Amino acid sequence: MRRLITNDETKCVGCNRCIRACPIDGANDVLMVDGQINISVNNERCIACGSCISTCRHEVRDYEDDTELFINDLKNKAQISMMVAPAHRVNGQDGGRLLTWLRNIGVRKIYDVSLGADICTWGHIRLIQRDNPKSVITQPCPAIVDFIQLYQPGLLKYLSPVHSPMLCAAIYMKKYENISDSIAALSPCIAKAHEFEATSYVKYNVTIKKLLAYIEKNNIQLPANPSGFDHADSAFGRLYPMPGGLKENIEFYFGKKVRVDQAEGPQIVYDALREFAHESEDCLPAVFDVLNCHDGCNIGTGVEHNKSRFQTGMIMEENRKSVLGHYNAKHYERLLRQYDRKLRLDDFIRKYPSRAITRQSVTDEQIEQAYTALNKKTPAQKIFDCGACGCDSCYDMARRIVLGLSIPNNCIQKLRDEIVEEKGIILKIAESNMRSIDHLTHDIADIKNKSHDINNLIDVLNDVITKYNNISTDINSIASYINLISLNAAVEAARAGEAGKTFAVVADEIRKLASKSKNTVSESEVLSKKSVESISSITSMINGIIGNIDKAYISISIIDQSLNNSLVNFGDQIKRR
Repeated sequence: MRRLITNDETKCVGCNRCIRACPIDGANDVLMVDGQINISVNNERCIACGSCISTCRHEVRDYEDDTELFINDLKNKAQISMMVAPAHRVNGQDGGRLLTWLRNIGVRKIYDVSLGADICTWGHIRLIQRDNPKSVITQPCPAIVDFIQLYQPGLLKYLSPVHSPMLCAAIYMKKYENISDSIAALSPCIAKAHEFEATSYVKYNVTIKKLLAYIEKNNIQLPANPSGFDHADSAFGRLYPMPGGLKENIEFYFGKKVRVDQAEGPQIVYDALREFAHESEDCLPAVFDVLNCHDGCNIGTGVEHNKSRFQTGMIMEENRKSVLGHYNAKHYERLLRQYDRKLRLDDFIRKYPSRAITRQSVTDEQIEQAYTALNKKTPAQKIFDCGACGCDSCYDMARRIVLGLSIPNNCIQKLRDEIVEEKGIILKIAESNMRSIDHLTHDIADIKNKSHDINNLIDVLNDVITKYNNISTDINSIASYINLISLNAAVEAARAGEAGKTFAVVADEIRKLASKSKNTVSESEVLSKKSVESISSITSMINGIIGNIDKAYISISIIDQSLNNSLVNFGDQIKRR
């Protein structure tokens, strides 16, 4: 199938919203890219239901249509006629002026898909009358068709063979109006491109959203004069874009004699079809009217959702009143007989080949291995089923891992358990660090106390040296006096002559002793001065050490407090998770 959904991986944050919204198991692949969880579209499994686009809040998902090709081909003079879905009346600018602009840029003929819807209703009514099927699943919605072909091929026997309103309109244009141009569809649906690809009647799927964006981007002003369609007016087909539109058409003809059930919206319709596949035929309705979009084609995947469902409902109610005001049951019956005369039912019948994707089987052993990779060991962990990964259950997540559609790191429970485990390791390291800090703080305090003791001892030593210096001064003074006395004694001994020689020797020895004492004191003063200088340097260094110890103590206290606060905050974060 043609790739329709695009994926800008640079914007993906791995939030898993697309997986949760997607009705198809395996239509999204989970990868790890540069350390970041990234989710991409699996085109082989995608049915282009558009759920991922509407749910994505990061502008990752978008879609491709044929608007640019359509415009470029018109510029190159291609022969193109067009059909326009009724949803254009609800979305965008004035429909009549839009039709005029389309003609001005080269579109040759323009038909209302409501005509195809009337033909589609006629086909269903005649099919029910002719074949009396036990149950019919209507198929105006290509996403529904893709789903059944790919994932519920057992429902193909119930799928209505009557073409969708758009294909009925295209066939009518080609076979009954003899239009040989290429056909473009102004549609509200992304998945219509798959339908057109499979049937080959329509070349361009031009979505309302992309065409209006082109008009706005190029500052195009629509012509003032409106124009209409190139065929007779349609009837109740205008109601098709509403939820239950086909049901209302059928009941208008059959009344309540035929049971028609309906289901809309991707979160409902695909589960309903799965239930349908396993239900007893006795419980099934005659017609199951199903649509991919919750509010019908008016709020389809290919329109700008700029109107509320109530605004849309008001517009469609005005259309309903307009239709009911112009047509009654007799007119509708005449229209059906007119189609009987003009149309062949078989021209509007389609066959659907199965394109079934086989659901891959997994073994219990593989599931257990996946649980191990997810760190799910207990029964409670295996049924945690939070849905954060996008899967409905932990078993589905394990199965996706086995099939290579997801990765263990996309499991929030696994990441949470790993964080708790890491918290325990961090706490143990932190406790060890705190004990080391306590020891270090104690050792620093001890060093500081010993430094103070050394300072005190140095102060005592300074006092001793000071006293020693005072004693040295006294000794030096005494030596000077003794030297003076010895000189006087020598003079007196010289006067005494021979009798004073012995005294002179004594006086000389006293003088030598005084001189020697003076020299010793001088040397001691030099050493004392050096000691004082050294002690002063030691004192400065110790004071510096004490200052640094004080700073270190403050820093360690700050680290200790910060570590405690971090552990408390970390614990709170774990609790919140």
